[in-house]
Amino acid sequence: MRRTLKAAILGSTGLVGIEYVRMLANHPYIKVGYLAGKGSVGKPYEEVVRWQTVGQVPKEIADMEVKPTDPKLMDDVDIIFSPLPQGAAGPVEEEFAKHGFPVISNSPDHRFDPDVPLLIPEINPHTISLIDKQRERHDWRGFIVTTPLCTAQGAAIPLAPIYMNFRIDSSLITTIQSLSGAGYPGIPSLDVVDNVLPLGDNYDNKTVKEISRILSETKRMVNDDNDLSLGATTHRISTIHGHYEVIYVTFREDVSVEKIRETLDSFRGEPQKLKLPTAPDKPILLTNQDARPQVYFDRWAGDPPGMSVVVGRLSQINRRTIRLVSVVHNTVRGAAGGGILAAELLVEKGYIDKR
Repeated sequence: MRRTLKAAILGSTGLVGIEYVRMLANHPYIKVGYLAGKGSVGKPYEEVVRWQTVGQVPKEIADMEVKPTDPKLMDDVDIIFSPLPQGAAGPVEEEFAKHGFPVISNSPDHRFDPDVPLLIPEINPHTISLIDKQRERHDWRGFIVTTPLCTAQGAAIPLAPIYMNFRIDSSLITTIQSLSGAGYPGIPSLDVVDNVLPLGDNYDNKTVKEISRILSETKRMVNDDNDLSLGATTHRISTIHGHYEVIYVTFREDVSVEKIRETLDSFRGEPQKLKLPTAPDKPILLTNQDARPQVYFDRWAGDPPGMSVVVGRLSQINRRTIRLVSVVHNTVRGAAGGGILAAELLVEKGYIDKR
């Protein structure tokens, strides 16, 4: 019987922090053991958190005291989940890794360190072997594993099985992203109400960079020179949760949209084979309805809710180009749920256990 592992959540009162709390409340072997914060230290969690997700603060968590972000106070903690903001996360996560903790990070600060996995467990699980090089390089007992940008996951999860099985020439991605992707308090209302807000070249470029790295780390079933051209245009609109992404894919040879549909529908990864607790049975859910997916109706798809990417509007544009649309729950699959799934894989592979 697997022992219970205690998790610390850094930034526990933020939008992703509360999703970690919610999702771990019923986890079979990972339990919240430490809630870390900054301005709310010493206060009960329920008193200081703005619970902006489904349900209520779990009863067993409500009276837990928010404590300092200090590895020296976490002797009985087994896993660190870090949804800290960019810039602040990097040195904090390194400090925890030095103290022997496994750190699962949703922050961009270490995503492109050469020995830090940028992990989607269904897509590139083999990259966790980078942990061994990371420990050796830094002389750490702990380690850092990152999850990709939520936007990148909404495109990479459906693109990966296509990339694995077909010779892609190029892909153009347009994203329409929810407000919660910017954290709380997020975007001023006058910037986004009655408007579509472009996120700019910097966000476009990092989306492309992350997707490119993830695809390059897949285990392909076709011979190709990997010379794939990717482009992205990103925007924010006034929905609360859920990113909507329109993806055009052009191939190097004629392709049937039905073959693409079959590939997406049959896709399973290592988490499904291992039956990890947070793994949805189908990481990609296909819809044939002409007006779906929609953010409002499809962001909570899957079991656990929000862990599947919904793909629809598959269309043959010409003999070598197809279009598809995806919806991903940005704070669940794209952040906390992806982090928990990564932790489960690391437990299964022996990277997380008693220190």
